[in-house]
Amino acid sequence: MIEGRAATKTDGARFQALDGWRGICALLVVGFHAPVGGIAENSGVIRNAFLFVDFFFVLSGFVITHAFFEKLKAERAFGRFFLLRLFRVYPLHLFMLALYVAVECAMLAVKGPGEAFQGGTSIAGLIANLAMVHSLGVLDTLTWNYPSWSISAELVAYGLFGLAVVTVPRLIVPLCALAIVIGLPVIALVNGNMDASSNLGWLRCVAGFSLGVILRRAIWREEAGETARRHVISWSLAEAAAVLLLIVFVDQIGSTTLSVLAPLVFAFALYVFSHEGGVLSRGLKLRPIAFLGAVSYSIYMTHAFVIDRAINATSVLGRLTGWAVFSQASDGRRLIGVTGWQGDIALVMIVAATLVVSALTWRWVEQPGMALGRRLVSRRKPAAKDDGAKAAA
Repeated sequence: MIEGRAATKTDGARFQALDGWRGICALLVVGFHAPVGGIAENSGVIRNAFLFVDFFFVLSGFVITHAFFEKLKAERAFGRFFLLRLFRVYPLHLFMLALYVAVECAMLAVKGPGEAFQGGTSIAGLIANLAMVHSLGVLDTLTWNYPSWSISAELVAYGLFGLAVVTVPRLIVPLCALAIVIGLPVIALVNGNMDASSNLGWLRCVAGFSLGVILRRAIWREEAGETARRHVISWSLAEAAAVLLLIVFVDQIGSTTLSVLAPLVFAFALYVFSHEGGVLSRGLKLRPIAFLGAVSYSIYMTHAFVIDRAINATSVLGRLTGWAVFSQASDGRRLIGVTGWQGDIALVMIVAATLVVSALTWRWVEQPGMALGRRLVSRRKPAAKDDGAKAAA
């Protein structure tokens, strides 16, 4: 899951290194979507950074299983589980939609009905986004706050996971294995690579989420983490190898059909870093990286709006000054900045603005939304304390 922080371990500590990874991956997705020249255009890792969404999916399956499986199996409270997950992701999704609608209303007032609520901001797209079904193939393209397709897909994964745990918990691993061996080949055959969103986005998420479930239920062990912290050099080498594999895979394989294997690569990295035994894990626990992890869901959900406004501001600057402010990529895309260094500056400004906005939405939208969900759950079952929900929040 991209939202929130990683689950707590049984000893009460957090998977802090995974929190850090979440924040870094969110920034890489920002770089992927930012229409700028310079390093973002020339780096294969950033050009193929759409794959890091699959890291979120695998991580989601891992931490949701860690936080909720035993509790959900014992209580069979599917409604409580799904309500908590819904209120974790939906308030910010709704808030960002409201911002986009406000912009379209302003455009309607200024330019008339021919310019507003068209194409990617259509009324049909708005309805699909409100219903959170925009990863299910009901639309043939991404619309409105386009990164939110993955949140729609996450809800599908949450629902299937919850239903499986409360009905056939002993079959959770084979069912997840089935989802993987069916889902990844289907995506490869139908889509050609892993960049599925509005069409097979839900299947992409379910496959990655399922791998995270298997990793937690069948492979990961708490005692291994305790051992890892006594062998710093060995685990530091393992962490370096995981990072190198990840970089090479995304850079070289990210745009090919073999990109459907990305969840396996990310699962390996997740397994290594979940033990927090090496020096890279220690670096991921530093306060600036921890901040990125805390606001990662907001980074993911707000950056498209920030990018759109950056494009608007750049266009106004060009008109007012007469300067050339855009260039064209080899594939025809319009990029902010005429030279590489201008594109790099634009990227830094977009990232900085996204971080500021994310800090605000984390404080004033995400946290109140989670609190509201917990209040609703406590009313449904006043005697229960949802420690698992807090762990995965």
